[in-house]
Amino acid sequence: MPEAKVRRDNHDMEQPIIFDLTEVQLASTGKLRFYGIVRCVHEIALHIARIDPAVRFCVFSAGHQSFFEVPVRRDRDAVAFDVPLGVRQLRLRSVFPDRRPLRDAVAATARAVVGGLNRRAWDRAGIDLPKIDLNGATYVSCARPKLIVDQIAALDRASTRIDLVPLIHDMIPLHDHFEHRSKSFPTNFVADNIRILNRAARVMTNSEFTRSELLRFSASGYLPAISANYIHPVPLVHECSDADPSPRISPPAEPYLLTVGSLLGRKNLEAVLDAMEVLRSRGVAVPLLVIAGARRKRVEEHIGSEERKGVRDRVVFRHTPPQADLIALYRGAVATVVPSRMEGWGLPAGESLWLGTPAICADVPALHEVAGDLGLYFDPDDAAALANHVARLMEDSEHVRVLRERIRGARPRLRTWSDVARDVLAILPSAAGGTRRHAEDCRAERGSRASARCLPSATDAQGDAVGIGRG
Repeated sequence: MPEAKVRRDNHDMEQPIIFDLTEVQLASTGKLRFYGIVRCVHEIALHIARIDPAVRFCVFSAGHQSFFEVPVRRDRDAVAFDVPLGVRQLRLRSVFPDRRPLRDAVAATARAVVGGLNRRAWDRAGIDLPKIDLNGATYVSCARPKLIVDQIAALDRASTRIDLVPLIHDMIPLHDHFEHRSKSFPTNFVADNIRILNRAARVMTNSEFTRSELLRFSASGYLPAISANYIHPVPLVHECSDADPSPRISPPAEPYLLTVGSLLGRKNLEAVLDAMEVLRSRGVAVPLLVIAGARRKRVEEHIGSEERKGVRDRVVFRHTPPQADLIALYRGAVATVVPSRMEGWGLPAGESLWLGTPAICADVPALHEVAGDLGLYFDPDDAAALANHVARLMEDSEHVRVLRERIRGARPRLRTWSDVARDVLAILPSAAGGTRRHAEDCRAERGSRASARCLPSATDAQGDAVGIGRG
C-alpha cells in the first residue's frame, strides 16, 4: 500500500522530518480561529500523521525562543495533537526589511517585555512539552511568512541548521491592487519571502498559479533567484472535512447565496452586492446573501451605508460559524460565490463542489485550477454576468439538476487532504541536504541574469544581512 511505502522511505532516511503546528496554537486565542491557513496547517498535519508515524510535530514559543514537541495521540484510525490551546501569545516582529537604529532599539526592548509576558502565560497554563532539537532536520512549515522568519531568526541565533520546506500560499501583496491597512505590509512581505526563499531546501506552492507567480517575481528581481526544479506545486483540496455535532443554527429557509471569508477590495464582495442590485433593478427575485466568516466592521459599515440601501435587508451575517454550521450553509445554498480578483487557491470553491453545490467563481487562474469545468465563471468587474448566473440558477430547474448531477459525478476526482499530505511527503526526501544544493543552483542562476532588478537587502533585528545575493 502507498502508506507503507511512505513510512519505509521516511524510516530509511537519517534526517528526521518535523512539521510546524505554531499556526494552530496561535489561532486558538485569536479572532480568526479557523481561517484558511490554519485549516491548511491542521488538516495537512493530521493526514501526514496518519500516513507516516515517523514524522514529528512542534510549536515555536516566541517567549522561550525555542521549539517544543507536540505529542500525537492515536486511537485506531483517529489522530489528534496535544497542541497547547487557549494560551494567548503576543507577537512582535523580529525581522525588519531595513536598519533603523531607534526602531530596532525600541523593538528589542519591547520584545524582551513581550517575551516575559508570553513565558508567564505559558507557565500559568501549566504547559509541560519537551523541547525538540531541530538541528539537521527537514523542517516543514505551512505558516504565514512572518511566523516562519521569526523561527528562522531564532534558529540562526542558536546556530541550528535545518532544511526548510515552506508552503507559499500566494504572492498577492506584490500586486498593485492589493490594499492593506498597514503601509509597511508589502515591504515586510517581500523581505520575509526573501529570507524564506534564501533558506529553503525546497519550496511548495498551493497551486500552479502561485508557482508561476513565484517564478515571475523571481525572474523580475523582486524575489531571489530560484531554480524552477526546487518549486513543487501541491494543489490544495476540495474536501470539506465532516463535523460531528449537528449545526447550531439552521440555514435560511429561503434561497440564498453563500460567500465565505469575503471582504471588500481584493476579495471583491462589492461584485456580489452589485449583482444583487442588478437583479433588483430587473424586477426579479433577489436571493439572500449569507456572509460567513470573521466579523469585519468595514464590511458591516459598507452594507449599512446609503449606497446599499436597496439590498442590505437581503444580507445575513454568520460570524465565524463552526464547521457543522458551515457545511449546512454550503449544502443549502443556491451557489457559493467566490468573487476574488486573485487567489492562491480558493478553498470555498472547492468545498462547495465537494458538498455538491455550484460554485460561481471570478474568472481568474487559481479558481480555474480549483473548479475546472465544474465552475461557473464571470469577469470580476462584470456584476451583470454574475447576476445572469444567479438568475439562471434561481429560475432554470433543469440547468440546476444537470449541473448538480455533474458536480456529484465528479466527486471521485476531487482532491482530499490525504492527497495533499501524500504530495508533501513525496517531496521531502529530496529536501534532505537540499539547502546547500539549492544555494549553489541559485548562485548559478543569479549569475545568468546579473542585470535583474533587486530590492535592497533586508536585516533582522540583530543586523544580520538577508540580501537577495545570499544563498
